[in-house]
Amino acid sequence: MGIVIPFPGAAEPFSRAVTLADQLVDVTAGLPLLVHAVDDLGRSAESLCRTLQGGLMAMNQAFGQALRVNAAHHQIQVEAQAAIDLAATNPEAAAARLTELRADYARLTSPDFRA
Repeated sequence: MGIVIPFPGAAEPFSRAVTLADQLVDVTAGLPLLVHAVDDLGRSAESLCRTLQGGLMAMNQAFGQALRVNAAHHQIQVEAQAAIDLAATNPEAAAARLTELRADYARLTSPDFRA
């Protein structure tokens, strides 16, 4: 064959391209793991959001129940005061009404009412 005369710097661009290609292969080899990690993170965030939503709904229901209990308690207090005022003129009717209000209060404080 003949004599190969090397040209200075002629092989440098090729070796640099090979080095860059090797680096690109190394970097892209980790992409499936990165995609999997991002997918797992997304699923975890979605699960956390669902859990938080469930907790907020439970808190909202509990708050609504507390408002209903508070309103019923206030109504019993108003009616008890009216029964006490009635005691001055009609003690028997006041006693009967207070007995009814005690039963109402027992229902109000029972676990069944709060459930």
